[in-house]
Amino acid sequence: TLMTHFARADEPGSDATSRQVAAFDAATAALPGDRSLSNSAGILQWPSARRDWARPGILLYGANPVPHRGAGEGGDEQLRPVMTLDSEVFAVRTLQSGDALGYGGGFVATEPTRIGLVAIGYADGYPRLATTGTPVAVDGTITRVVGRVSMDMLTIDLSNHPGSGIGSRVELWGRNVPVNEVARRAGTISYELLCNVKRVPITYETGIDKAWDRSAAKEDAGNASITKRRAAA
Repeated sequence: TLMTHFARADEPGSDATSRQVAAFDAATAALPGDRSLSNSAGILQWPSARRDWARPGILLYGANPVPHRGAGEGGDEQLRPVMTLDSEVFAVRTLQSGDALGYGGGFVATEPTRIGLVAIGYADGYPRLATTGTPVAVDGTITRVVGRVSMDMLTIDLSNHPGSGIGSRVELWGRNVPVNEVARRAGTISYELLCNVKRVPITYETGIDKAWDRSAAKEDAGNASITKRRAAA
C-alpha cells in the first residue's frame, strides 16, 4: 500500500493538504498498489483525498479532530464518544467565604461552597493544567473543577448538587463531557489526553446495546477507571 500522512488536514483554510495530495498522486501515478491518504481529519475534511484505504485514529474514540466543525459538518454532535474516564467522590468539605483551596490557593470561595474530593489526578492522566471551570459530570449532571489539579486528586463544586456526595460517580470526559472541551481548558489537544491515561483500570464493553450504559463503568470503588466501548461485529 502506498501512503502519505497529512500534517494539516485539520486546517480547512489551508491549501497544504491539496498540494500534498497532488504531489502524492504525481509521485505514485506509475506505481501499482492500493493508496491510503486520509487520517481522521482527512476523512472529515477532504473527500477528494479518499482512496482505497483510510486510517482513522482519534475518530475511533468518537473524538473530533476538527473541533471547530459545526452542526451537520461532522461536529461533535455526530460522534459518539467510546472512551469514558471516570472516578468517584471520596470526601466532601464545605468552604467558607474567603477560604482558599488547593496548591497555590488559586481558588478562593466567595460564599459557602460545598466541595467534593475526587480520586483522580494528573498522575492518572487527567491534565494538571485544567483550570477552574473545566466541566465534569457528577451523577450525570454537569459541574466544574475548582482549584488546582493535584497528583492523586482533584476538587469539584457540589454547591448545586445536594444529592451528590461520597460515592458519587464523576465523569471526567465521555458522553456528558467532551474530551475536546477538557483539552481546550487545559491548553492542549484531545490526542494528548486520550493517550496519557495509563495507570487506571480499563473496562472494555462490547455491543451496541451497552454503548450508553453508564452503570457498566462502576468497578473498583474508590479508583479512577476507563471504559472503552466497541460495537459488536
